[in-house]
Amino acid sequence: MQRPISAIVSGFLVIWLWSGCGKPAASSKPTSVGTPFATNLSANATTNALPDQADGPKSGEKICFACKGTGLVQCTAPGCVNGMVDCPGPCLKLDRGVCVHLEAAGHPASDVWQKFRNSDGSWIAFNQGHVGHVIVLQNGRVVDSGPCKICGGTGKVPCSVCNGTGKVVCPICGGKKFIPLAWTPADNPWLDSQPDLIRLNDGRILFGKIISTIGTDVMIKTRNGQWLHVDETNVAPKPEVISTNSAI
Repeated sequence: MQRPISAIVSGFLVIWLWSGCGKPAASSKPTSVGTPFATNLSANATTNALPDQADGPKSGEKICFACKGTGLVQCTAPGCVNGMVDCPGPCLKLDRGVCVHLEAAGHPASDVWQKFRNSDGSWIAFNQGHVGHVIVLQNGRVVDSGPCKICGGTGKVPCSVCNGTGKVVCPICGGKKFIPLAWTPADNPWLDSQPDLIRLNDGRILFGKIISTIGTDVMIKTRNGQWLHVDETNVAPKPEVISTNSAI
């Protein structure tokens, strides 16, 4: 294990965020027609219950455009990367805080550190070699207490949505691999069932909520947290729901 460095200084506790260093801002490009299935799925939609299928589509069916006939799509649960998410425990992580570069004997300049303050105001810093370890204050001094008991020192745990596989059952075909010939990326039952579906007259499909309308400017917050301004004339009206109930 690499050794921490310390120095006597006064100041604030600074936590390093790995992803905050030089990471480009999120694109404002909205969800496109071609990826209506790229959204958060239910925790029940795991890869454990794919129905049995024939070798090919039946009459009136075609291969699902979303999963390409595999019955599975990539897990899009928040933070899931290849089936793993950040450990929920208190261990050191490199995706939060502010990045700090320090001149430390025996360490390259490329190392990045997180600073922690001792009770007397001095600080001690730990670099990326301590990710997954729990940093605690003992007897007034900050120390590395060892690997996290939750993640074993990796800083990651399996995603609960995909069970660590990185894949979930395709929401378009339900894992059946085949769909009716009439279904398209812009017109299918799963897409139409999304409560936050917004169709634009230019053909784009968004998942989000209209926050405000000022003049002809419509502000939309998408499902993934992006903000989008569109002209009011470009927002397609939602189809009316016709009730089948009759009054006597």
